[in-house]
Amino acid sequence: MLRNLLVLLVFLPLLSFSQELTVSGNVKTASEVLLGVNVIEKGASNGTTTDFDGNYSIKVSQGSTLVFSFLGFKTVEVVVNGTSKIDVLLEEDTSELDAVVVKGFSNVIGQARRRAESVQTIAESVVSFTAEDIETKGINNIQTFTDQIPNVNFTSSQNIGNNFITVRGISQIRNGDAPIAFVIDGVTLPDANLLNQELFDVALIEVVKGPQGALYGKNAIAGAINIVTNEPTNTYRSKAQVGYANGNLLKAQLSSTGPLIKDKLFYRVSGSYKKGDGLLNNTTLDQAPDYIEDLTLRAQLKAKLSSKISATLTGQVIDTEAGGLYYAIPKDGSAKIAPDDYDNMAILADQDGVGTLKSTYGNLKVNFNLNKIKLTSLTTFNTVDRNAFGDLDFTAADVLRQDQDSNTKTFNQEIRLGSLSDEDSKLNWDLGMFYQNLDKTLITTATADFGFFAPPFAPSGIQSPLAVGDFTNTYKTLAIFGFIDYQFTDKLTLSAGLRFDNDNISQDNRSEGTNPERTDTQLQPKFSLAFKATENMMMYANYGKGYRTGGFNQGQTVRYETSFEPEITDNYEIGIKNSYWDNRFILNISAYYTDFSNQQLYALVLDGGAGQILIGNFNIAESESVGFEADLRVRASNWLDILGSYGVSKSRIINGTSTVSTGTNETIDVSGNSTPLVPQDSYNLGLESSFNVSDKITFNGNINLEGTGEMYWHEDNAAVSPRYSLLNARISFTFNDDFSVALWGTNITDTQYITEFFDQTFSNGGSDLAWLGQPTAFGTTLTYKF
Repeated sequence: MLRNLLVLLVFLPLLSFSQELTVSGNVKTASEVLLGVNVIEKGASNGTTTDFDGNYSIKVSQGSTLVFSFLGFKTVEVVVNGTSKIDVLLEEDTSELDAVVVKGFSNVIGQARRRAESVQTIAESVVSFTAEDIETKGINNIQTFTDQIPNVNFTSSQNIGNNFITVRGISQIRNGDAPIAFVIDGVTLPDANLLNQELFDVALIEVVKGPQGALYGKNAIAGAINIVTNEPTNTYRSKAQVGYANGNLLKAQLSSTGPLIKDKLFYRVSGSYKKGDGLLNNTTLDQAPDYIEDLTLRAQLKAKLSSKISATLTGQVIDTEAGGLYYAIPKDGSAKIAPDDYDNMAILADQDGVGTLKSTYGNLKVNFNLNKIKLTSLTTFNTVDRNAFGDLDFTAADVLRQDQDSNTKTFNQEIRLGSLSDEDSKLNWDLGMFYQNLDKTLITTATADFGFFAPPFAPSGIQSPLAVGDFTNTYKTLAIFGFIDYQFTDKLTLSAGLRFDNDNISQDNRSEGTNPERTDTQLQPKFSLAFKATENMMMYANYGKGYRTGGFNQGQTVRYETSFEPEITDNYEIGIKNSYWDNRFILNISAYYTDFSNQQLYALVLDGGAGQILIGNFNIAESESVGFEADLRVRASNWLDILGSYGVSKSRIINGTSTVSTGTNETIDVSGNSTPLVPQDSYNLGLESSFNVSDKITFNGNINLEGTGEMYWHEDNAAVSPRYSLLNARISFTFNDDFSVALWGTNITDTQYITEFFDQTFSNGGSDLAWLGQPTAFGTTLTYKF
């Protein structure tokens, strides 16, 4: 296989060679570069669009004319007279801006497959949010956009960084790997704790569903979230934003960019700060337990070392402290509670729980443009230190406490070689190698006041050690990958990818005094076929194999073994993408089937008698997920857009067993039951409006109703949450294109819901536990661009 990849590496550049002249350049206005400008060879069907930096590349014949057009700007025509570089400056066209013609949705250019291309031509289920969407919708973290995507559910609980995302029936498990790749500026972050970081100064967000291992590697078993931040520019621009909301929440963001050396060295600095008291209530302490203070800073330096070489250095730090471990328990003193009995749920912990997350990230990206080939080197270092301290019995009595450190340290090196983006080329390809060294340390400590367990059964006020878990899992990964996209005809395109991962996994178990080691290898093929049935309709089908790594648990218990196997999936998808009525009506529909081997589930064991507080993962032998989703956008008029999406995801265990934590630790057959942590369906209904109130004032508004279906919390299916819906809205006014004021609200109807539920049967704790969803929040935001 290695030999075949080397052969491809040698000959693919030759296959893409053409005798035509390649013209490239940059398109911008007087103040900024332009994304999505149409660049067309006059009198031909040959064309492309500019990328995020305003750059384009196109192959044309000598003496031809290039036409540059963009909505709201005057069209420019340039004759190709032998030069290979043509830069264009577009001027506003006030006559076109004043026209009454209803324009369709913009052609969104995404990077889901690591090249700039229209999302409506990608043979995948892709949902994108442009910079305009991000601003008008108030997107500032993963929660604020995943709720608008069918068959995607995101929640958090316990403490900062404890995140759970479910995509198409594939769930994230506690202290396990996320089922999606979280990619920022082409770099896949290895730590699921960073999923819900503050998002700011962002140009594009894409969510692509289905296995993406061929491009993004292990654990991209259900898809990828691709985030593109704004890059340093050659013009000075800045943006400041402040906001205030109930719960005494203060937010501030700032970004600035420009040249340090004109045309050669550019900078971009940005930061986000927020601090709030919280909205929930701990009745024992009579205070809000969900407070937060977060500071995130990011800096970038981009250097054009030559006409063919550029380098970007990025650094980011996150420092967060937030409330943690404030589970609600039955306030009537019983051990059991229904997942929808909100009147009997109360936060009663005697400890003021706190969670902290500190992260340092650095990346060096070097690009080499070698005529028709692009070579990219990505070197990344990342550390995350996370701690949670608080109650363990979650009652008003100071009986049990817990303290947990969950830390990671990662080094990545990736080398990619690929063809330059060119819509006229029939062949696009990528090849590469990847190395990762990842250390994951988990230290869990439980203490107890033993005065509660012996006569006179009264608190002594002294906490003594009860149980300790202390181990580090190390993952050393070496992978090679390739991806080819070939356009056979104007209507038919075939894509194929292959990735080979070799994972050496070892554990330093300081609690047990053991050092187990294992090696997992996996091929991840990916095939897709796209057929452009008409000018407005594209049909596709794809197959992909997903791979989520296995590993070692803290130790062996009645619920799991010392190790767990990798999760493997075979995924099949068909879909259709429609764009009608001059792009005013867009309807994308897809259906999928996923076959699992060794699906991973989470288990918790609390055994005070044996001094154990153990967490681990185990495998279900066979399971499956089947579903469909539809995404609709209609531009009814110049000032009204209608949005809607719906997804169904039915996941079930075909063959598997589990073990309860109570009593005699009975083993139960869970075959035929629904897979836990998977919403049965989801939907989003929205209205968006944008229009000019006057020559200097623009209005933007949106309202969304987001629904989450029934969810089974454990593999026995005894505990199930009902469907709930959240209503969110935001309006803003922009003055002179540089100052705006916005009013927003989330969960406006103050719907009660939970985001996590622990049944006592599967924890052997003192009672069932529930994590309460956030109540109504509302606030205002001021933004100034200069």
